Amino acid sequence: MELLVAMVIGSLVITLVVRGLGLTLNLYERVATMSSSMDLRFRESQWWVDSIGSLVPCTDTRHCLRGTARQFTGFTLAPILDQPGKRVPVSWQLQPSQEGTLLLYREGEEGAANLELNLALPANVTFAYQQQDGNWVQEWNINGDNQRLPVAVRIEDADSRPWLFGTTLQRPWGRPDYRELLEAL
Repeated sequence: MELLVAMVIGSLVITLVVRGLGLTLNLYERVATMSSSMDLRFRESQWWVDSIGSLVPCTDTRHCLRGTARQFTGFTLAPILDQPGKRVPVSWQLQPSQEGTLLLYREGEEGAANLELNLALPANVTFAYQQQDGNWVQEWNINGDNQRLPVAVRIEDADSRPWLFGTTLQRPWGRPDYRELLEAL
């Protein structure tokens, strides 16, 4: 009789362990599926931040950051596809899609392939550029009249709510120009 009771209790324990293991694996599969897309979105948002942070100031008028509400081009020291530290022309573009807006990245000269980022952006987002006085504008250096880097670049919706934000970390002026050092004095 004691042996029968021990076997019943043992089988109940084994059943509970197996069910618990099955439930744990099921929950892990759900979390792994969700976190894999979150990891990808986080990595891609870091690409954005690194690319903006490493934008290179003007060295001449042909190599300045230029931007509109839908696209901007410039040079970065943090390319996604090329070697870090190499000065590479980049272009970020917002393209409408059925799900909202796609953020496209192009590295290299015209005609290079676009890299489509997997970030969930709503429809009607635009680029905005922060001036030194803190105001945000929709265009930057279109006519070549502003050779300074913007303080920051963001993607904002129609209500001016930011969806992505990146701060430029390089000196705002090109090498021969030391205006920001004189302003500090």
